[in-house]
Amino acid sequence: MFAEPIDVFAENRLPLQERVVDKLADILFASDMILDMLRADLRIPPEYLASVEGSVKSVYDQVNELMMQLTD
Repeated sequence: MFAEPIDVFAENRLPLQERVVDKLADILFASDMILDMLRADLRIPPEYLASVEGSVKSVYDQVNELMMQLTD
């Protein structure tokens, strides 16, 4: 009837590499969300969108490269 309790300390028992990769995946997901939000808002000036989009894409690429290094 009741849901299982959530073990908030379970994450700390994972190996450090897994925790880091998990947080990096969160950054990748957030980067995609940021780009989607910016592209969907038609009030944003194109020059601002291009500037921010380039910066977010750079973060995404760097994090993605780091994840590949950690998981190879």
